[in-house]
Amino acid sequence: MQSNFYEIEQSSLFQKTLKKILGSGNTEVITRPACFFIRLKSENTKLVKRIIVFPPHGFTGDEIALLSPHPEARSAKVKILGKINPTKKGFKPLIREIKFSFSLTRSVPTEKTSAYAKFSGKYSKSQLQSWKNWFYVVKENGWGNFHSLINLSNEWVVALLEKELVDQKTIDIKSYLEKLPRPEVKKLKVAVQKIERIGDKIFDDAKFVSELLKFPSKILVPILIQMLNVQETGKHENCTFFALLLKIARKNKGQVLEEVKRAIELKSAPYYYLEDLERKLSKS
Repeated sequence: MQSNFYEIEQSSLFQKTLKKILGSGNTEVITRPACFFIRLKSENTKLVKRIIVFPPHGFTGDEIALLSPHPEARSAKVKILGKINPTKKGFKPLIREIKFSFSLTRSVPTEKTSAYAKFSGKYSKSQLQSWKNWFYVVKENGWGNFHSLINLSNEWVVALLEKELVDQKTIDIKSYLEKLPRPEVKKLKVAVQKIERIGDKIFDDAKFVSELLKFPSKILVPILIQMLNVQETGKHENCTFFALLLKIARKNKGQVLEEVKRAIELKSAPYYYLEDLERKLSKS
């Protein structure tokens, strides 16, 4: 009978591994479409360690054929610890059963409506990885900025992620909030905090998204651009703010494009997101 995530997580082998890698700090589980990330609730702002748990045939992307952007990482590497069985004391060898798909350059156009990407062969490559050896998934020159890991095996797999973060910009939305009535300020603050807390799962709540997009776009757009600076925790927070900007642009493309160009000039948000937004909006 196939094990479930709870059994894996509670196993003595996993708990021993968790304590060894993340110590005794408070942790949380980030549930993605086809994998799980375990992170410290209070992470270092320079070097981040996380544990990835793959179910059989699981993957780290938003969909199996899509690669996720990681502009927050200066560099990142992964070590596959092996296959895990909750009744066993050690990891089982894994030989060439993790498919690592990655982009060859940072400057790759994404699909018009998405922050995620499916690339043709000229933009990406794949490698088959095995256990125990470290391998880079992002390099400082932009190699692997888009990537995904796929478990090709029929068993649960555990891996260790270490990434060095780029310097974070300070998020400044106070001046924009001051233009709203006090009740609206509180409402918008709560909405932004919710997105920070749950990331792209907000799109499961159509009413929440609809209510958020009722705020005046001249206020909301620069705030969402500022929020592209949010620290990523595995919930795709940055991509969520990016996707909301695209939604606004369906009705107010000119205004969003103008704010994006201003942000590029002022360097007020990560260049990757701004550049991709400008490219999408200029071509649409």
